[in-house]
Amino acid sequence: MLDFQFADLHCHPNLKTYGHSFDDKAHNKKQDLWFVEKPSSLKKILKATAGITRFSQCDFSTMARGGSKLAVVSLYPFEKGFFINAAGKGAISAALSDMITGIGYARVRHIQQHRNYFEDLCREYDFFMAGNKEKQIGDTTYRWKPAANWHETSAILSRQNEIAVVLSIEGAHVFNTGLEGYGRSTDEDEVIRNVYRVKNWEYAPVFITFAHNFNNDLCGHSPSLDPLGTLVNQKKNLGKGFSPLGEKVLESLLDDRSGRRILIDLKHMSLSARKAYFAYMQVHDTQNNIPVVVSHGAVTGVGYSGKSALNHPANLFNLSEINFFDEEIVQIGRSKGLFAIQLDSRRIASREALSQISKNIFSPKIREQSARIVWNQIQHVAEVLDRDGQFAWGTACIGSDFDGTINPLNGILTTEDFPLMAKKLLHSASQYLHRKRLRLPENRMITPEEVVARFCMENVAHFLKINY
Repeated sequence: MLDFQFADLHCHPNLKTYGHSFDDKAHNKKQDLWFVEKPSSLKKILKATAGITRFSQCDFSTMARGGSKLAVVSLYPFEKGFFINAAGKGAISAALSDMITGIGYARVRHIQQHRNYFEDLCREYDFFMAGNKEKQIGDTTYRWKPAANWHETSAILSRQNEIAVVLSIEGAHVFNTGLEGYGRSTDEDEVIRNVYRVKNWEYAPVFITFAHNFNNDLCGHSPSLDPLGTLVNQKKNLGKGFSPLGEKVLESLLDDRSGRRILIDLKHMSLSARKAYFAYMQVHDTQNNIPVVVSHGAVTGVGYSGKSALNHPANLFNLSEINFFDEEIVQIGRSKGLFAIQLDSRRIASREALSQISKNIFSPKIREQSARIVWNQIQHVAEVLDRDGQFAWGTACIGSDFDGTINPLNGILTTEDFPLMAKKLLHSASQYLHRKRLRLPENRMITPEEVVARFCMENVAHFLKINY
């Protein structure tokens, strides 16, 4: 079998490590980006029964062992709405929140008390860049290196046992918005200054997830925290479009005259905001040179009308608004963008489809069943693009959201599972291509190996070559 390499368009090896940098112990091993907390049998059972992931998924040791060569690492200063919640804003709420997220009690208390997202962002950036970049694993020394552009990325990819790291940001609240309810009003001039400060970082992010889980005064967000019930409140600005300030921030991010152009990631935007973004692009991107990015998404399997134009089994996908409709997949493909498939079981399939996966988490069939869930996403994207007359296999990629407090698919728990996932995907691709369901010859005549290689690595590398 071909040895695949892997790129992940959205992962958080820094989220928990940065969190534990707030702990009292100056040399806490959990602050090390290479620290591994393995998925023991007990932790697998906890994940399967309670949806709580208390093992590391994409630390650099695990990435190295799993064949990862390229990681788009997302900086994410947690929003305060997670931790100032129905349980209050004190020690009890902090302890409960740490139990769910695993980022450390001291980190949660800091988030509850601070009033400056941008300062938190800069602190996380500095922490990550100062992190240990080298580790001996067995007889081999592995390294990760940040890359400021495609030239640097390509050089790192050409070297053995090195992982190229490109940065992204999750949530435009980082520019100091959405804090009015916590004692800090939004200052438009400050927000725009902060945008340009980030655009001029040595390692400026390639894209930003514009919305996230709570109000950011810029655009509406989608419901995303259903499993937490009434513990948190997402209602403010839920489902809305862009604000006037949001449009100014959008314009500033895409401006390539002063600092790096930072692309927009549509994940977490409300459907209204996503439609507004497409309308904005029609007017302001007449040359069609700004690609549309979804860094960690899933398909609904239907169009805006709620109807499917493809012959899929019923109840295969999750119809939540946070997922993406066929018209959006078409727009992403036409813009030469990326649609990264996340590995969160809460997003990637319907409950009915997930119920087909063995309840025995130690079953040898479970990885094949979970890989089939991933393949359903790849196949749907391909069929939507083929129906629109586009190349079917150049858009989908991995955007795991690992270590982002997700509930991963059983059998695909960490980046170390990627090679076996790829093997199962290769089998699915071979079976699918044999049936010759796609219309365009270039979509039918491709090899299964190329389909999987594109999904695992090549589509992301090609995208960065053009846009970074």
